Amino acid sequence: MRTRRPHPLLVLLVVFGLFVASGCGARLSPNQYQAAVGANGTGGTGGQVRASGGATGPTTTQPGAAAAQDPNAAADPNAAADPNAAAPQGGGSGGAACAPQHVDSPGVTDNEIKLGNVSTISGPVPNFGATGRAGAKAYLDYVNSQGGVCGRKLTLVNADDRLDPGTNRSATDQMKDQVFGFVGNTSVEDDGGAGAIGGTNIADCSLTIGNNALAQPNYFSPNPIDPSGTTNGTTAIWSWFKANKGVTKVGIVYPDNPAAASRIQGYVGDIQAAGLVADNPIKVAVTETNYVGVASQMKNNGDDGFITVLEINGIAKLAEAIKQVGWQPKVPFYGAQAYSPQLPQLAGPAADGALIGLTHQIVEGGDATMQNFANVYKASSSGQPLDFFAIMGWTAAKLCVDAIAAAGPAPTRDAVIAALQQQTNYTADGILAPRDPAGRHSPTQFVIVTIEGGQWKRVFPDSGFAS
Repeated sequence: MRTRRPHPLLVLLVVFGLFVASGCGARLSPNQYQAAVGANGTGGTGGQVRASGGATGPTTTQPGAAAAQDPNAAADPNAAADPNAAAPQGGGSGGAACAPQHVDSPGVTDNEIKLGNVSTISGPVPNFGATGRAGAKAYLDYVNSQGGVCGRKLTLVNADDRLDPGTNRSATDQMKDQVFGFVGNTSVEDDGGAGAIGGTNIADCSLTIGNNALAQPNYFSPNPIDPSGTTNGTTAIWSWFKANKGVTKVGIVYPDNPAAASRIQGYVGDIQAAGLVADNPIKVAVTETNYVGVASQMKNNGDDGFITVLEINGIAKLAEAIKQVGWQPKVPFYGAQAYSPQLPQLAGPAADGALIGLTHQIVEGGDATMQNFANVYKASSSGQPLDFFAIMGWTAAKLCVDAIAAAGPAPTRDAVIAALQQQTNYTADGILAPRDPAGRHSPTQFVIVTIEGGQWKRVFPDSGFAS
């Protein structure tokens, strides 16, 4: 019997994740990971655990040099670490190459670096940000299991914004002097936090969504969006759908949320740039549960494809409604956020045929780097599904930790910002298609995936990314 989370509210998501197929990366099995952080997955010895495969943890680079990535890294609030030692490419496990030096930076002691996370865990859409937070924690756990960052363990300090912008701002404001920076925030209310730390030297490496947050120079996203709002970086995907699936007219569905409305204009621009007709966007209540009318409207309008910025429960209900009204769109593109094991679980056979463009690898058939990430996430996440947001949380945390490693044994906030400003070709060791977090440029490469028999599978290309 299928189960649903309560309150299947629509919530704005973002443009697509990320992907590229490079495969360095250490191998860390769940057993090896548990041995490093402790049997309960929440504490550990801080010991140096190496998996078969070699490269580990964050990459040590100086500002001005492009950072390499290792998606097999995660950090537990209770482990110790040093990315600046050991691995051949500068990743590390607490060796002698880097010893911590005292520095008067907020959230930094001689043996610990605290990083903040403000996500939506309760409220109208409970656990909306749970997998994104779990992805960030998993990366910190992994780094700690490899020795931390220059002898310092990484600790994640959490807050819940309850899907409220005021709470997001107050939580961020209360935490800003206690932590070194922010990683993996997963909420559609990040404009609230931007009101507290925007324009400062406090780095925020998260899935940035709100217009105000996007405009802040200290915000760096693993899924960068053009602050102009004129594009979401999906034109190449729509061009592929036009050429290969014959789509001509695209419907758009979004919840009544200011951030969602802003992101919709980017989709309109992308669809039109691909030579397609963008139908008038359909706005639905945040509490909508019946999508039969929405499906009927797109069917009657002659739409042969669509895109949404709904959350997973709304997506599942729309899939069921499409089947109910007997509509067979050529391109049921629910949005990158639809990549989750929950969609086929919630919608059952109605989810089959979903056709999604992504800019990140998927676990199913992914390369060794992606599989290693999946192993670590499974060991760290307490059963949370590995979805789009988990991937974003992991890659956001890596983006920040790489910059901390580059800042050296006495890291400062300014040095971390300087390192992040050099991140113009970020791939998280191949989990993501190349993108430019510093310049706010979306990836241009993509992969097309579908659900078949209740399982996600690759459609195009056979391997790597298309462009």
